[in-house]
Amino acid sequence: MLKQRQPFSLLAVLSFFLIFSQAVAANQFISEIKLLNYTDSYGNVSLRHSRSITLPNPLHVKGNLNLENSDINYLPGVVRVDGNLNLAYSNIVSLPKKLEVAGYLNLAHTRITRLSPYLKIPGDLSLIGMPITRLPPYLSVGGDLYLAHTKITELPPNITVKGDIYLGGIQLKSIPETLRVGGNIYQ
Repeated sequence: MLKQRQPFSLLAVLSFFLIFSQAVAANQFISEIKLLNYTDSYGNVSLRHSRSITLPNPLHVKGNLNLENSDINYLPGVVRVDGNLNLAYSNIVSLPKKLEVAGYLNLAHTRITRLSPYLKIPGDLSLIGMPITRLPPYLSVGGDLYLAHTKITELPPNITVKGDIYLGGIQLKSIPETLRVGGNIYQ
């Protein structure tokens, strides 16, 4: 009688293990085909609160990409987002060398410490609460620049901000004469 129950319990254990391992593996790598499951009819991809994910390389999102509060540490080497990119509160530590964003870039409360030179963002750029200490040279922001709760003490020369700059209480030592701001600077 014990021998008849043994195959059943072994089958039950194997089934549980198979189902559990597939659920864990499914969330670790998201291929372009699986990415369709997270894409809405406008081309927006939302992976908010995702755990242990790896995105395909190259990655092209035809709408907005929302990775807010996800466990993602790195983006693929080539990322193109035809809309906005939201990485707020994620575990991201660096941006890819080849990053194209058509809208705003929200990096608030990420662990990024530096940005690439010549970074060009057509919309707003939010760096709120980041451990960043300096902005890159020749930064270009088509909208507003948010710097509250950063460790930035000076703005580099030759940056362009078409909108406003919000300092949010940080103290700047000086403002370079070559800074181009289309709006105002708010303390």
